[in-house]
Formats: sequence, structure tokens, C-alpha cells
Amino acid sequence: MKKLNFLIKNYLTGWQFANSCLLVLLSLTAAAQNRSYKSATLELQPINPNLLVHVSYINTDSWGKVPCNGLVYISKDSAFIFDTPTNDTSSRELIRILQKKWKLTIKGVVVTHFHTDCLGGLTAFHQAGIPSFSNEKTIGFAKQAGFPLPQQGFSEELVTHLNGQPIIHRFFGEGHTKDNIVSYIPEYKALFGGCLLKEKGAGFGFVGDANITAWSTTVNAVKKTYPNLQHVIPGHGKIGDAGLLDYTASLFKVVDTKSGAYTPQASNEALYQQIRQLDSAFFDAYNRRDLEATMAFFSADLEFYHDQGGKADLEQTRTGMKRFFDNNAENGFRRDPIEGSFEIYAIPGYGAIQMNLHRFCHIENKTLDCGIFKNVLFWKKEGTSWKIARVMSLGH
Repeated sequence: MKKLNFLIKNYLTGWQFANSCLLVLLSLTAAAQNRSYKSATLELQPINPNLLVHVSYINTDSWGKVPCNGLVYISKDSAFIFDTPTNDTSSRELIRILQKKWKLTIKGVVVTHFHTDCLGGLTAFHQAGIPSFSNEKTIGFAKQAGFPLPQQGFSEELVTHLNGQPIIHRFFGEGHTKDNIVSYIPEYKALFGGCLLKEKGAGFGFVGDANITAWSTTVNAVKKTYPNLQHVIPGHGKIGDAGLLDYTASLFKVVDTKSGAYTPQASNEALYQQIRQLDSAFFDAYNRRDLEATMAFFSADLEFYHDQGGKADLEQTRTGMKRFFDNNAENGFRRDPIEGSFEIYAIPGYGAIQMNLHRFCHIENKTLDCGIFKNVLFWKKEGTSWKIARVMSLGH
């Protein structure tokens, strides 16, 4: 009888222990399944129990109150954040939910580009002792803009880990900005694309800092690297799958409306390389809409001939260029040279003549409008400096 009582007692103890374990497991599972949250300033929308889109808001002049996406990746007792909420208040709210309510340790936050919808709440993360990562270019652009700076930068690729699970952060090229990266989570075949990717049906959005002619190429490079995506999170709007990459690449596909051809020539290789470098620097300033840097390339006796606008001198060119820059601050206009089209000839006692084709693109009437035009520059050597004395812009 004593033996029977002993067996019953031990059986009950074992059953009670197993039952307790089961209750704990069920409790943890229920907690994971109930990971969602909503307030006036922050939402957490689960893709699955361990992937949650965090949504915060930013007020803009052009689009009003805009919801902005970030991501929370959870593994066991830890979490990693992709982009901060848009301000410190919403970021503190997110940190509190993860740390206090869900008992998670936040291992880090990655910033996918330098705009405030990605790093507006970075100070709150730093105050909480949470490390931050970004492209090195993001740190530079954020510094120029006076924004909080990510702590650790990388150039091409960074791999972080969350409880042994890798997260791949990579710069594929320019698009929405010159520094935009994407982050890939192999465990769930999930891609946080940030503002490089658009939700289906979206328009161009803000492209004032964009490279609209490289955008499609960059997105296609992402698609080629990660061909089996199941979850794709854009910077704004509804999540999707790999179809978001196809949509974005199609949206920014460059279709030329005009074309032409030159046979590339050069008087000598050294001169060719020098003029190409000058041309690149000149149009880099132009693409950045930096009026003073652009005007610094022109000589005082500039004559600018345009087959639609007529002839202009230096001051007329300054006035027209300022008006053009101001009117196109947010439509992503960009000039890119057509490789293989350059002809460069030395002019003894003067300088050189450059002839080439270049593509101009901008967004107009909700369409990416591109055309290829002829460009002729007379480079005059003034001492050790080169200045543009004559411009002919043709084929419009």
C-alpha cells in the first residue's frame, strides 16, 4: 500500500510538473501570437509572431500625415529593429513595449537611409543604450542635414546576428537616395526594402534626393540576389512579396523618347580622361542642384545656345538655372552621360571641344519622362583652370 501511495504521489508530482511546463509553453505561445499594438502614434502589425511591421507617422506639406514602416524581428528573447519610428516619442513607446511588456532585449537598430522617417527617433535608441548601424554614406548625409548620427557604419555589406540567425544589410546602388540599403532575414525569406521599394499602386513619392535613372537597375540587382522572397516590406504602405520589386523596377524603368549616336573619338587619352573628369564633376553639381558649384564651371564670357531657349550669357544662364533648380526640387531630374558617345578634340592655344549625348530624366504628370540630347561644350583653359566658355544644347 505504501508503495502504491508513493507511486501515486510521484505520478501526480510528475503530471503537475508536465502540466506546469505545458501551461508555460502555451502562455509563451499565446504571448507570441498576441504581439500586436496600436496607439495614436504607433502600431505594431504582425506578419507572423516574430516579424512585426512598426508604423509611425510624419506630417508633410505635400502628402499630409504619412504612415511610415519599419520592422521588428524577434528571435527567442531578443529583437532587432529596422528603421526607427519617425520621432523620439514614438521610438520610446516602441522600446517600452518590447522591453517592458514583452521582456525582449533589443540588440540593435539599422537605419536604411538618412531621411527622418528612418532615423527620426535615433536619439531615443542611443539613450536606451541600443547600438545603431547604417551605410557610411548615411552617416555623412545625416551629418550634413543636422540629424542624429548612426554609431557604426559600413560600406557595402554588414551581417549582424540575432540569437545565431543572420541578418544581411547591403547597399545595392542608388535609388530613393544615394545611401539606401536593404536588409534580408534568411530565416523568413523576408526583405525590409525601406523607401527603395514601393507598395503596389504607389506613385513616385518624394524623389528630391533620388537617382531616378539608377533606381530600376538597383531594384533588379536586389531581385537577382534574393529570388525567393516571401515577405517584402516597403517604406510606406502595404507589405507584399517579390512582386513589389517588379512593380518598383517597372515604375522607374527608363524609356528614352529620343536617341542618336556618335562614334567616340579623342585627340589624346590624357586629354580625354581630363575632360571626362571635368564633365563628371560639372554634372554632379548640376544633379545636386548646387547652383554656385555649377556656375563655378562657367567662364565670365559664357555663351549658352539652346535650340529651344535661344542664346544666354552668364547672368541669364544663372537666372534660368536657378529657376529650373527651384522648380524641379522634388521631381528627381537627372542628367546621365551616354557612354560611348564622347568625342573630345584638342584646340591648340584654347583648350578642347567636347561633344556627346546625354540623357535627361524627370518626373512630369506622374510619368518618368526621359530624352537623349546632343551636348557640345567648349572648354577654355585659363591658366591651370578649365572653364566652359560655350555650350550648345541640341535635339530638343
